[in-house]
Amino acid sequence: MWSGVALPGRTIASMSELLALSFDVATAPSLHLGDHVDGTDGVHHGYGWGVAWYADGERAATVVKDSRSTGENAVSAMLREWDHFRSTTFVAHLRGAAQRLTHPDTQPFTRAFAGRDWLFAHNGDLDRAALDALRAESPADPTARFEALGSTDSEVVFTWLLEQLAVRGARCLADVDRDDLAAMVMQLDRLGTANLLLSDGEELLVHRDDEGFNGLCWSRVLPPHKARRLESSEVAIDFDDPTQAGWTALVVSTRPLSADGIWNELVPGQTFIARRGEIVWSTHPDEVAPAHPDGRPVRLPQFRRVVDEDGWRTLEVRHSTTYGYAQPVERSSHILRLRPVVDDHQQLIEHDLFVSVSGERRPFEDVFGNRAEIIELAVPYSELTVTSTSKVRVKEPVPFRQLRGFSRPLRVPPKWMPWQRELQAPYLLPPELPETQLRTLSEFAMSFVDRNGGDLFDTVTDMNETIYRDFGYVPGSTGLATTPFEVFAKRQGVCQDFANLLICLARLVDLPARYRVGYVYTGGGYENRIQSDASHAWTEIFLPYTGWRGFDPTNGVPVNTDHVRIAAGRNYLDATPTSGTIWHGGGNESLRIDVRVTDPFAVDEQDSSPSQGQSQS
Repeated sequence: MWSGVALPGRTIASMSELLALSFDVATAPSLHLGDHVDGTDGVHHGYGWGVAWYADGERAATVVKDSRSTGENAVSAMLREWDHFRSTTFVAHLRGAAQRLTHPDTQPFTRAFAGRDWLFAHNGDLDRAALDALRAESPADPTARFEALGSTDSEVVFTWLLEQLAVRGARCLADVDRDDLAAMVMQLDRLGTANLLLSDGEELLVHRDDEGFNGLCWSRVLPPHKARRLESSEVAIDFDDPTQAGWTALVVSTRPLSADGIWNELVPGQTFIARRGEIVWSTHPDEVAPAHPDGRPVRLPQFRRVVDEDGWRTLEVRHSTTYGYAQPVERSSHILRLRPVVDDHQQLIEHDLFVSVSGERRPFEDVFGNRAEIIELAVPYSELTVTSTSKVRVKEPVPFRQLRGFSRPLRVPPKWMPWQRELQAPYLLPPELPETQLRTLSEFAMSFVDRNGGDLFDTVTDMNETIYRDFGYVPGSTGLATTPFEVFAKRQGVCQDFANLLICLARLVDLPARYRVGYVYTGGGYENRIQSDASHAWTEIFLPYTGWRGFDPTNGVPVNTDHVRIAAGRNYLDATPTSGTIWHGGGNESLRIDVRVTDPFAVDEQDSSPSQGQSQS
């Protein structure tokens, strides 16, 4: 809810404030406006403010305005008690021009066009004569004209933008080329000063004046939320929606608001487009790269990969596991899944499996297609070492962009035939969690679908990259029993946690997903080794007409020739590289694991020297 509760003791000059909120899931914030007090006479003066949003994901906007508010009144009191305020997009214009405002002149403005309501707010001053001349030039079709109800230059700007969209045949912001949108906005900006907000209910366009007028900044507020309030001298926002605890918000404001995040000032002349709590496009992409959470590893470095004429790359893997026991183990059974996969994208050149204790060994193929070996040990031992050495050739999968040549775009959820659903059933069931937790995770998963317009490839890629960017890599913070919801709530974990979360999100939007264990090449000069010394884990998702494709949320990349695959299953227990049962003896156990992935032909692009690396845990 939004409320007009006065912030005590505020003495501020008359000015115009822009505010916009873009959430990944529908949320109900609460806005508190300060009293408008002129510092020269100490008198409360009227000012215009307006708030608009799209309730319940509808295309129709709700707009509440008060052109002469001086603080708390019946309108703001009504908003505080309103229970229909949940939305993913909010646009607000607080205060307004110094002169007395009428209701038609109070922002934000709204207009119906192309079957949806559009919202617009402007901060600045444009040359009205030049603006009228620009508007008179186009469009030629009089049916595309939009008439202003008020007298401000801001509303004329709004009508001109809608006319330009109509001329281009656009029905939403996504229908217009991004560079063309930025050019339209800059055409207006050259007529004076203009900080702009424009929304079609799905996307939010933000532009900062090219002269840097009045400031405009943004911040992404991530869970877990240390602070539930953002505040400045003019406005305070309380995020007190009890039904939502895991939201992410992109906040755009004229000036920074106190928060548990980083505020980034837009570059003068910068335009960006946000959707569902994320900046999806910008004229200055280097200015919107967010900082990683504490402990987040840098993205895998790029190496000059050496491949043969057919595109194959050679990697060598050595994986050694040593168990030590306080008392001799007299009898035990072990299952080892350490043999690399052999298929169209991975070839096995050499493989050797050494077990330090003699016993009966039987190779077999498990129900998930993994090549495994069961070992029965009946000789007493106090230490057991299992060492797997392999040489493999890996080949890059076909890039996603080249997989789009289908008669119809692939959408989420995909259309599965009954026999396909039957075969993929083990990979479609989400984990057994309380229904409230699954509902929250389902909303989170659907936010990616909505942000990417239902496009299957873009949705999965966005999930993968968001986990990499927004979740902190913190060794020791989780265990094998940690659930995807706990990872979602805490926003931290290790590779197995990120793989499990991505599996859960994919299954909740009807995409079969499985757990993959293997290794990843990081390079000898890799500056962040916190993931080293063990096997790595990622997610594989079954895509229609494509098959299983790997996504590595720990590093935010699709699986490529840095990855070596060994085993897969519904979860970690199905694909664990080494497992066993001690039938007699043993006592306290110690464990040492050493993994090394080597590419003798790789060259670090920074020092041009051969490079070798360890796997990520």
